[in-house]
Amino acid sequence: MTMFWIAVAVMAVLAAFLVGWPWLGKRFNSTVDVQGLNVALTRQRLDEMRREVSEGLIEAKDLATAEQELKLALAVEQQGQHLSGSASGSQWVLIIGLVLAVIVSAVSYWKANEIQSLQDWQTANSQLAELGRRVVVEADPSVTVEELQRFALALRTKLNAEPNAPEGWLLLGRLYASLSRLDSAIEAYEKSLSLEPERGGTLLSLSQALVMVGSDESLQRAKQILTKLQLREPDNQSSLGLLAITASQLGDKPLAIKSWKALGAMLPADDPMQVSIQQRIDELSEGAGTRLLVQVSISDALQGQLPEQGYLIVFARSSDGSMKMPAAVIRQPLASLPVEIELSDTNAMLPNYNLSSLTQAQVVARISLDANVETAPGELQGEIQLNVENGTLMRAEILIDKELN
Repeated sequence: MTMFWIAVAVMAVLAAFLVGWPWLGKRFNSTVDVQGLNVALTRQRLDEMRREVSEGLIEAKDLATAEQELKLALAVEQQGQHLSGSASGSQWVLIIGLVLAVIVSAVSYWKANEIQSLQDWQTANSQLAELGRRVVVEADPSVTVEELQRFALALRTKLNAEPNAPEGWLLLGRLYASLSRLDSAIEAYEKSLSLEPERGGTLLSLSQALVMVGSDESLQRAKQILTKLQLREPDNQSSLGLLAITASQLGDKPLAIKSWKALGAMLPADDPMQVSIQQRIDELSEGAGTRLLVQVSISDALQGQLPEQGYLIVFARSSDGSMKMPAAVIRQPLASLPVEIELSDTNAMLPNYNLSSLTQAQVVARISLDANVETAPGELQGEIQLNVENGTLMRAEILIDKELN
C-alpha cells in the first residue's frame, strides 16, 4: 500500500514538471524587456526620420504619415505583449487543473479497486488465527458480527488457496448461516459434500439452511436429505426433529407425526421436550392449538405494483425482537387479494418455538418475488402487533401499505 502512494506522488510530480516545463523555459529565456526595447527602437527611428527631413532626404508631409504608422505598429506590438502576459496567467489554471486531475484519478482508483475492501481483507487475514481460536475453540459469546464477517472473509481466502478441505468448507458454511447469508452457506456446504459426500454433520447443516430458506423446492430437498440420513443414522435425534419440522412445513402430516413420535420415544420420559413434542402431535392429529386467521389486503396506492408472479409470505414472530426467526410461517404463490391465511403451531420451524409460545407477536404479510423470508428492496409489506391468546382461534387484518427500501 505504501508503494502505491509513493508511485502516485512520483507520477504527480513528473506530470506537473512535464506540463509546466514550457512556461518555466519561457520564463528563464525572457531576460530582455521586450516592451521597453520596442519603444526605444521606435523613438530612434523617429529621430532618424526627423534628421532625414532636415537633410532633405524625405519631404515633411511624409513625416506625419510615417510617425502615425510607427506609433500604430508600436501599439499593436504592445497589445500583443499584453495578451502574452495575460496568457501566462492561465498557467495557474492549468496547474490547478492538473492537481484536480491527480486527485480525481486517485479517488477513482480507490473506488474502482476497492482499496478499503483490500485493507479489510488484509486485516482479516492477519486475524485469522485469533478469530479461529475465539469462534471455534472458545465459542466466545463476545464475538461481534463484524468479527464473524472478517473471520469468514479470511477463511474464504484460505480455502481459495487450499480448496481440498471439507472441514473448512463446513465451518465457512456455518459462519455464513450465522450471518443469515443462506445462499452462500448452502454453496459452502455443497463444496464440503463434494469432497466428503457422506459426512452426517454437513448433511444436517445443509438441511437446516434449506429449511431456513423455506421455499417448496428447498424444503423438498431438505426432506430428501433428512430421509436418507435417517435411514443411515436412525438414532440421530437432530435429523429426526428437523425432518418432523420439514414435513410439517410441507403439510406431510403422516411423516411429521411419525417423526415426532419416533423422537419422543428416544427421549427420557421426564425430558422437557416431551411436552412440546406431544403438543405437536396433538396439533397435527386434531388441528387444535393456537390459531390465527389473517385477512390480507393491499392499499390502492400499491395495487399497481403487484408482480405478475410472486409469493405471499405471512409469518408471526416475537414482537420484542428476541427471535428473528418466525414462530409460524406460510408461503404460497401470490393470488388475488384480499385473501385469508391461517397460521397455527403446525407452521412452526422449531419444536419449542411456535405461535403458542408467544405472548405478543409481530405479524407480517409480505409480497416477494421469491419464497425467501429475508427482506429485499422493492418488496411490499404490511404488519401488525398482536396479543396472543394461547389455545384460541384469533382473527386479524393486515393492510400491505409500504414498499421496502
